[in-house]
Amino acid sequence: MAAAASPAPPPAALRKRRVFAVAALLLALLAAAVIGEIVARARGLKPFAAQPPDIKVEPGGKFFRPLPDGGFSHFPGEFKVTLSTGYEFRVTHDTNGLRVTHPPRAADAPARPELWILGCSLTHGWSLNDEDTYPWRVQSALPEFEVVNGGVSGYGTLHQRLLYEELRKQRGKPAAVVVAYGRFHDYRNTYVRIWQKGFAPYNRLPDLVYPYARLAGGALTYHAAPATYAEWPLQRQSALIHWLEQQANRREEDRVRSHEVSAALIANWANACAKDGIPFVLAGISSDAGPMLEWARAAGLRVVDIAVPLTEPGNTNAPHDGHPSAKANRVYAERLVTFLREVMANPKRE
Repeated sequence: MAAAASPAPPPAALRKRRVFAVAALLLALLAAAVIGEIVARARGLKPFAAQPPDIKVEPGGKFFRPLPDGGFSHFPGEFKVTLSTGYEFRVTHDTNGLRVTHPPRAADAPARPELWILGCSLTHGWSLNDEDTYPWRVQSALPEFEVVNGGVSGYGTLHQRLLYEELRKQRGKPAAVVVAYGRFHDYRNTYVRIWQKGFAPYNRLPDLVYPYARLAGGALTYHAAPATYAEWPLQRQSALIHWLEQQANRREEDRVRSHEVSAALIANWANACAKDGIPFVLAGISSDAGPMLEWARAAGLRVVDIAVPLTEPGNTNAPHDGHPSAKANRVYAERLVTFLREVMANPKRE
C-alpha cells in the first residue's frame, strides 16, 4: 500500500519562508555592497564629483556661443581669463571666434597663402597668452604664410571637420591643413558617456546640440544629441557604483568603436583634401596618439608626432591648469614647422 503523501505546508508557512528568503537575499546583497564599497575606497576609488570650475571671463563673463546648426564656438573679442588659483591669461579671438596668430596687420598688407591648424583646446592654447600658443609660434617661423588657429576648446575630429568646411566657404582653398589629433578625440567624435561625463556638467549653453558620428555597415553616419549626461543613481555617494559606471562607459566606448570612427573621419577628410589638391597633415598631439599615427602612415597620409609627455614637470601649467605650457607649445611648434617646411617643399606628393 502506497505511503500517504505529506501534507502541504499551510499558506502562512509558505509566505514566511518566502519572506525569509527575500530578506536573506537582501541582507546578502547589502553586505556585498558594503564590503565592495569598503574595498573600492581602500583602493583609492572615489564617488563621482563634478564641480564646475571657478573661472572668471572679462568682459562679459562668457567664452562660448552656440552655433545655429548645432555645436559651438568661441566668442570674438579680447578676454582676460582668471582661474580659481588667481592665474591669469589673455585671449584674443578674431571676428569668427578663432584665436589670433599674430599682431594686427595693416589693412593694405598683401595676402598670404594660408596654413590651417585644426584642433581642440591644446591647439587653441587654453591657459596661455596669445603669443605662447604653438600656432602663433608657427606663424612667427613661417611669415610667408597666414596661419589660422582653428583650435576650439572641446572639439573632436568631427567638430574640426565642420569648422574646416565653414572656413572653405569663407576663405577658399588653404595651402595646407594640419589636423591635431589626440586619443581623447575618439570619445568626442562619438559623444559616448565618457565624454558626456566630462563635458555636460560644465556646459553652460542651454539647449546645446552636440554633433557626433557612428559607423553603420562600415560607413559613417552623422547624428546630433542634446549635450546632456545621465548620472547613475548614487554614483555621487558610492565609490563602488561610480566604478561600475566607469566600467560600463568603457564597454560602451568599445561597442561603438570610437577609435574606428575617428579613423574613418580622418580618412574621409584626407580624401576630400586630396581631391581638392590640398596637402593634409595629421599631427599627433597626445602621447597616446601612436596607434592612430601608425594607421595613418600605413594608409599613406602625411603624419608627424608633435606630442610631449604632459606627465613631465614643466610641460603643463600645473598647479593652475593641466593644459600644455608655453614650454610644451614651443616643442609643438618646432616639430610642426620642421615638418611643414618639408610639406610645402613637396605639396603635390601623392
